[in-house]
Amino acid sequence: MNNRFFVTAIIIITILTIITILPQNALTTGHWDREPGYKHPVITTPYTPKPFKPRQYVACRTIDTITLDGKINESSWDNAEWTEKFVHIVFEGYKNPNLATRAKMVWDDANIYFAGELEEPNIYGHLTKKDTVICRESDFEIFIDVDGDTRNYIEIEFNALGTVWDMIYDKELDKGSFPKSYPMIPGTEPWDVEGMRIAVRTDGTVNYPYDVDEGWSFECKIPWESLEKTNLSGQKLNKNGTVMRIDFSRVEFTIKEQWPIEDWTPIEGVDWLWTPMLSYRAHVTETFGRVILSDRTVIQSKDCELEQAFPFSEPPKPPKNPNVGGMVKIKGGTYTVGPDDDDPSGASPRGEVTVDDFYIDRYEVTINEYTKFLNAGDHDDFYWEDMANPDWCGIIKLDDGSYEVVPGKDLYPVVLLKIDGAKAYAEWAGKRLPTEYEWEIAARGGTDRLYPWGNEPLDESRANYDYHIGHTVPVGSYPNGRTPEGLYDMAGNVNEMIDKVWEEYPWGKMHKFENRRARKICRGGAWTAQPLKLKTTHRDVVKSHEMAPFVGFRCAKDAK
Repeated sequence: MNNRFFVTAIIIITILTIITILPQNALTTGHWDREPGYKHPVITTPYTPKPFKPRQYVACRTIDTITLDGKINESSWDNAEWTEKFVHIVFEGYKNPNLATRAKMVWDDANIYFAGELEEPNIYGHLTKKDTVICRESDFEIFIDVDGDTRNYIEIEFNALGTVWDMIYDKELDKGSFPKSYPMIPGTEPWDVEGMRIAVRTDGTVNYPYDVDEGWSFECKIPWESLEKTNLSGQKLNKNGTVMRIDFSRVEFTIKEQWPIEDWTPIEGVDWLWTPMLSYRAHVTETFGRVILSDRTVIQSKDCELEQAFPFSEPPKPPKNPNVGGMVKIKGGTYTVGPDDDDPSGASPRGEVTVDDFYIDRYEVTINEYTKFLNAGDHDDFYWEDMANPDWCGIIKLDDGSYEVVPGKDLYPVVLLKIDGAKAYAEWAGKRLPTEYEWEIAARGGTDRLYPWGNEPLDESRANYDYHIGHTVPVGSYPNGRTPEGLYDMAGNVNEMIDKVWEEYPWGKMHKFENRRARKICRGGAWTAQPLKLKTTHRDVVKSHEMAPFVGFRCAKDAK
């Protein structure tokens, strides 16, 4: 029994290591995939960031029967639009793919259909057994969250041989989730997208690197009946106006030992996506693209309303001269935390904790405050070049080694920093990062407030979320969303870092196949987050070395 448990643990650790190897490589090799010579624009007048949202695609109805053979030659496909070409997993300023990838989608009453083309001069594939880790070599991946709730989302991986690994996550991978079933692990049962069919067609020679191939294409059919089993919203899926969160990923990943050419250079860890993740994690469900179903067929005129769905809103007027250095005192005592209803495993149930009196920042730490810290000396390790990007952050390093803020960005929350930078700033300021319990107690005020302001419904007047604005806004811009105690932006704008690894509460219990994955806790949701992530009890995660444009922080300190 002990040997079996040991083997199981080794398998799980190995698989999780493989799954995360691409982002880890990208972040530990000096950002090797940035565009050479890329420079952020020089800004001399007050700047408002360009808004960003995930890519959108309106999927129309079919007009003929689709035969799955990988050829993409039916009239329905001929008249359906291609997606934009895939881009780097992060954002502008990183190398654009040197090989083209694109996809299409259509649907009928029974199924949704996907098709794609991958330019590939050397087609290869070695994995032939179903439900093995296909992303260990070049593959195509489909992510589907049918109701956009970050739960019960599907991942489908397949290679140029048509070998498939399909799986379902009950919550986001980085929150400790592991596919509900995996045949290689003792004690689990296989899980499949029932009725799914995938057909692959290659245009070239597979596993023969001495010539130049054109690439490969695929068609995929998934029954609505199967997707409904992952739907927690209770709403019918196959109808006009349905919005699903979907993304596509192309992994270029090869092992030199698989090729018989001594001077051939393998590709190690390139991730190209339809819509960028804004980070190196492919399982950030809030950044998945939006696919909208239209009842019109592929040959009818477009539905302008659906094509223009999810427009940006005007940013709110920023506050005048907020006291960004202020703190609020929270009285110590015994408080309730949890449950995180969006963590279905039982790791985050309701419980009680006791804390001492503490202070917490009234606002998130701003770009201006962080720039003062950088200019205080000996803090260069806590800055990196993407912080100069005025759309995401806006801190410029000058030729003399000093730092200045892009005009107009002073009061925006600082982002694109690792947790080490947040901790160093806090120590410099005579503070620290709040504990997870302190943060939740401050957000819910010792009560069962659903949101920081109370139980009134979430709307755009209270928080910056779900790409309504398309970027961060100056701290304190949502007075209707402040807590009764006077704390601003504890829901939305940026997710706030906590110096604690994501794990079960002391009174909670993780599923036997879950893994802590060494991710750090974040709280409060961001300008990118779905509404459920703005709840006071919601627990989110970030990599300790991740630098994302939707993650910032605020500080706390002991009350003496």
